Amino acid sequence: MVDLPATIDGSTKIMGVIGDPIAQVMTPTAINPIFAARGANIVCLPLHIGAQELETAWAGLKALRNLIGFGITLPHKQAALPLCDSLDPLAERVGAVNLVRRETDGSFKGYQFDGKGFVRGLKRQGHTVTGRHCLMIGAGGAAIAIAFALAEEGAASLIIANRTRQKAEELAEAVNRVAGRSFARAEMSGQTHTASGLIVINATSLGLSASDPHPFDAGLIDETMLIAEVIAKPEVTPLLEAARRRGAQIHSGIHMIHGQIDLIAAHMAA
Repeated sequence: MVDLPATIDGSTKIMGVIGDPIAQVMTPTAINPIFAARGANIVCLPLHIGAQELETAWAGLKALRNLIGFGITLPHKQAALPLCDSLDPLAERVGAVNLVRRETDGSFKGYQFDGKGFVRGLKRQGHTVTGRHCLMIGAGGAAIAIAFALAEEGAASLIIANRTRQKAEELAEAVNRVAGRSFARAEMSGQTHTASGLIVINATSLGLSASDPHPFDAGLIDETMLIAEVIAKPEVTPLLEAARRRGAQIHSGIHMIHGQIDLIAAHMAA
């Protein structure tokens, strides 16, 4: 059972989480106990907003005066960027937001915790990032943040595989420019090459449904690899189950949530 404030009353503040779909989000489950432990009269709730409804919904969110902000999941992380009144420097650099906070002047400011949360999640589970070679499937909102975070943490290299090669190339160029080294390169999804010892990251939505195809050929996985997800629910996706059967280490997307949730809670309750 999720811990909530002792009393939900007229002074309770609301934090939302917006996305489409929304049933998979684990943020309310993870963050409400933290708010309760801090004695913060805040409740986090999922808000289902479709991709075509974001701009309309944004105005409604701003009109809710007891809404202190909201987390953002797919498909809104990049679409929300121009709707924010201001951006934290990291969110601006990454080009995607996963948290919006109502500032003291009432404006909406966008922040980005995905990359830091992903790396913290890996390290908390005992995995080393520094010096490791990485392969990431996807080049969307979470993937962008993760790419910058891996470079900052000192990963040796990153292959970005995406259905649209241009998008992967643009991300690789941006990360290399900020990192100041030839760190990332692009590949087309379906033409992915693997090597022993890789950290392989599924940063797509494939795996939310049991009927989804694997984001890449699971037959390429071997026992030397670490296979990581950004998907938190299901905690063990079909890809992770396939990787476990092949002897690889697996890392659920729930660890990315736990890696950033305390930072987000402190940020929202400040």
